[in-house]
Amino acid sequence: MAAPLIDHIGILVADLEVAISRWSAATGYTFSEIHRYRTERYVDSSNPEPHHHDARISFSKEGPPYIELMEFHGQGTHSAAQGEGFHHLAFVDQPDLEQRMAALAEQGIGHDGLVLGDNDRILLWFTEKKDLNGIRIEYVSPDPQPIVRDDGTEPYRDSRGRPSLWPLDPA
Repeated sequence: MAAPLIDHIGILVADLEVAISRWSAATGYTFSEIHRYRTERYVDSSNPEPHHHDARISFSKEGPPYIELMEFHGQGTHSAAQGEGFHHLAFVDQPDLEQRMAALAEQGIGHDGLVLGDNDRILLWFTEKKDLNGIRIEYVSPDPQPIVRDDGTEPYRDSRGRPSLWPLDPA
């Protein structure tokens, strides 16, 4: 089985609109409209109980790997205390996140940040930053993610019914 390819590179920013403008100018990339990764079931070192998480995000339309810009949020893995800059490398459509988490735990790699679905299935999780040279890896399940537009309305959906961060071009 081939190793998965990096889907996107997450970057934490203080001001999402400013970051989109600067990254667009520097790279020539275009970015999706702003969306939110919104859940009431986020768990990280700032709070081990499932809690509210509402991160504003935008992805480059160019890729893979795509660039994900994420605005500071909360007290934990996405907080201003983390500082602006590189946040994670992401692998998406990972079929068994629980198994992957267990396998990495056997290698001494912990986790800090995960999202639980309604059935307590893990939708995504981050490795512990300190365990991989100051860099997190994000593993994302193929299940629909809790993404909404910045105004709270439903996002566009891709051909599989999964949230898409930009409308598909008309055929």
